[in-house]
Amino acid sequence: MRYWHITLRVLPFTSVLVAGSLPWVSAGDLVRWTDENGVLHFSDSLANVPSRYRGQVKLEKLKEEEVAKESRSGRNLTKAQESRAVEPASEPFKDKPKLSSYEVPFEAHEGTAQRVIVSVKFNDSVTVPMALDTGAPGLVISPKLANQLGLFSGDEGKVEVQAGGIGGSVTAIRTFIDKVQIGEASDIFIPATVTRSVSSAFEGLVGMDFMSKYSFKIDSVKHVVIFEEIEPNPNWPGGRPERWWRERYKELHALRAAWRRAVPHEQQWQAQYGPAKFASNQVMEVDKLLDKLDRYANQHFVPQSWR
Repeated sequence: MRYWHITLRVLPFTSVLVAGSLPWVSAGDLVRWTDENGVLHFSDSLANVPSRYRGQVKLEKLKEEEVAKESRSGRNLTKAQESRAVEPASEPFKDKPKLSSYEVPFEAHEGTAQRVIVSVKFNDSVTVPMALDTGAPGLVISPKLANQLGLFSGDEGKVEVQAGGIGGSVTAIRTFIDKVQIGEASDIFIPATVTRSVSSAFEGLVGMDFMSKYSFKIDSVKHVVIFEEIEPNPNWPGGRPERWWRERYKELHALRAAWRRAVPHEQQWQAQYGPAKFASNQVMEVDKLLDKLDRYANQHFVPQSWR
């Protein structure tokens, strides 16, 4: 088997006319010939071509970027070529997304208790005080705020659950909030729990579902919270990791299964909840939430295996 390779000979640069028929070798050009062993040669001078190969010489118009490529690949160039070699135009520099930083003022106390209470806007419509709580996994809002947002009268989906806390389990509502904004820091499609207020000073807690999208620090001297954007992860659809998506679907599927099991026993609920079919209605509410989650997942090309 014959192996081909290219050699570039380092020879002085001259320009001559061979037999009155070959063209001049101009700056940036090379002549090419193949010897009896099948080895391809280049030179920048016709005078360096052995006489027996001059009949097959071909002129190569060597582009500047090709000269530079030869240089970078370790092949030797003449000084004349080196002086003409330039680096090829680099690809346009792709700037990383500019990450912003936001300062948000906060109230430091609720009576004698230390808090970080900030103004939060929901769905671009309602602004209320909320407490930041890194110990809370998600968003917790009061029934009053839920009513202001139309969650009880709307048809966006809401399902009854038992929410656990320091004081034990309480009845709560699970739903999704379309948008949450603290100053200029914002996030969309936030799972929320509607439950009784824990304080008259604020309408709920902003937990890690929101704050995990930022790095943040609290300046207790200036009384500001500084939110700094985190560089987006291209493998996180909608800015959410795989675990987040799996947990959202797992929770809703579990709720639907639980309420479906309760459907045959709906008559037992009449005394407490009035008309029958309470469990059936809850199954419908879970389906609404799953439809909403599916729409959001489809917008961000979430793999079916995560659902």
